[in-house]
Amino acid sequence: MHEGHRERLRKSYLAAGGDALHDHQLLELLLTYSIPRKDTNPLAHRLLKAYGSLEKVLSADPRELMGQEGVGESTAVLLSLVGTAAERCLIPKQEKTVSLANPAAAAEYCRGLFFGARYEEIYVISLDAKHNLIHADKVASGTLNETVIYPRLVLECALRHGAASIILSHNHPSGDPKPSGEDIGTTHKVYEALNTVGIALFDHIIVGRGSVFSMVRNAAVELGTGTLCP
Repeated sequence: MHEGHRERLRKSYLAAGGDALHDHQLLELLLTYSIPRKDTNPLAHRLLKAYGSLEKVLSADPRELMGQEGVGESTAVLLSLVGTAAERCLIPKQEKTVSLANPAAAAEYCRGLFFGARYEEIYVISLDAKHNLIHADKVASGTLNETVIYPRLVLECALRHGAASIILSHNHPSGDPKPSGEDIGTTHKVYEALNTVGIALFDHIIVGRGSVFSMVRNAAVELGTGTLCP
């Protein structure tokens, strides 16, 4: 019975890719490669309930995963390995030229930075005059709901890398990427600090669970010329 169910999952995946399966089915199918003779459906549901999402299951520490009922060393390594490989593919190689001039490309890059993050983190992404990536620095890490952005640290990163402009990015692990009043206020402060040395704030991108909010694209702030870019 289990083998027939697995075969149907495999055929669905081969026919239509991941879009054909729900998260629990993707995880269930993945688990069959380390647990060949048991029904993996209950374990898939338990892991999703324990961690909250497929992304967080795949980004969990393998030693922590082994503490879950039914998860042995091989299964923990497989899940962690898939998550690590996905994260590496999402974040472009630094030695290649990565253009973030396109808002969609910038948003996708930021999503990769926060893959599997459980707490709020802040990145300063330094860009050259053509909006190509120079470097991404994590400048702060806080709690589940809060961390603090210090304009001085943002400015130091931009100057250290000789940036012409920067993208400020942080995540909302709770899910909703819409900016708070504090987020907007901090954006103004960072803009003003950068403006004193002629560095542009290209965007402030907030990454939520499955969605991204761009301050520029959503006109969340009005600074001088009506956008973040002078």
